[in-house]
Amino acid sequence: MARKGLMAINYNQLKDLVLQELGVDGPGGVMGASAPAGVPHRMPSADSFDKEQDQGDPKANELYEIAMAAREAAEELVEALEDPLYDDAYEYAFKASANLRKVLNSIEIMGAHPMPQQRVVAPPRDQQKYTGTGGYLPMTFSGGGELEEGEQ
Repeated sequence: MARKGLMAINYNQLKDLVLQELGVDGPGGVMGASAPAGVPHRMPSADSFDKEQDQGDPKANELYEIAMAAREAAEELVEALEDPLYDDAYEYAFKASANLRKVLNSIEIMGAHPMPQQRVVAPPRDQQKYTGTGGYLPMTFSGGGELEEGEQ
C-alpha cells in the first residue's frame, strides 16, 4: 500500500538490481571474477619453511626465556626499592638489570631467536640503526659556512 506522494518499492526488483551491479550472477561488477580463467580465486597464504617460532637454537631459546624472566624480576625489584632508604640495594638491583640486558643480547648472539614480543632490550650496538657501525649510515648536515648575525 502506497501513501499519497510516495512511490511503492518493489523489493524483488531492487534485489535483482543490486545483485546485477555486484556482478554476482555474471561477469563484471564489483563482485565479478577479476582473475584469468583457470586461476583459483582463493590462494593459500604464504607459509615460509622457517617459521619464526621454530628459528634459533632450541637450548638458546630456552635460556633466553629464563634470562627474560630474571630481567623482569630484576625490574620489579628496582621498582620496589625506589625508597631512598634502600639506595645501595637499588643501585645493585639496577646494575643487575643492566647486566641481564647484556645477558639477553649475548644469548641472542649465541643462537637464540626471540619472538617480537620477547624483544625487551635494545639489540646489540652493531644491529641498531644510526649507530654508524651497522649497515645504516647516519645522516649529518654539513652547513655551507658560518651563520650570519641573527640567523639560527
